[in-house]
Amino acid sequence: MDEILRQLALEAQQHPAGSQERQIALTKLIDQIYRHNRLTRPPINDDNLRHLFYEDIYSEARLKIVEYICQNIDIYDSQKPVMAWVNYFFNFRFRDVCDRYRRETRIPRLDELEKFEQEEIEDTERLRELIEEDPDNIFRNKTMRGRPDITWQVIALARLDDEKWETISQKFDKSISTLQSFFDRNLRNFSDYIRNKLQ
Repeated sequence: MDEILRQLALEAQQHPAGSQERQIALTKLIDQIYRHNRLTRPPINDDNLRHLFYEDIYSEARLKIVEYICQNIDIYDSQKPVMAWVNYFFNFRFRDVCDRYRRETRIPRLDELEKFEQEEIEDTERLRELIEEDPDNIFRNKTMRGRPDITWQVIALARLDDEKWETISQKFDKSISTLQSFFDRNLRNFSDYIRNKLQ
């Protein structure tokens, strides 16, 4: 596999930037990297970030390393394994995305709706009623990309019914971290709206 990757990288280097031949070689190279799962999985020391956003961070870093490979294939040294070169820079891209998530994301101290139930909302039934009725259609319209059946409303009601994340994950065939990330990110966006409706 290392030799196949090396040959594809060399083939890409042999063609001028922007040419169809280079693009084809790069596409084959990236396909082989993805197909054989050759990218490393860097650790995250922050527990909240790791549990809630790891897959999102990893996916974004994968996109960034693809961009880097396409733009910088000419600096690859054929004397070294391709994946040593790719993973070295992938770790930097992964760390950059982690840092941005830390800056931009205010992660809840408590797990999902318990924050509202314990700190801000005395009547859980009123919360359930608001989410079920969804008078402004914001909960049912917030769907996961590519999965219109996974709405914030469905997940919120499941959690209010004490369904475990493992059960929800199996139901939708999505990883727990991806579902939690989607839920928590939108919970923060909805917090002011929910608070105002329940006042």
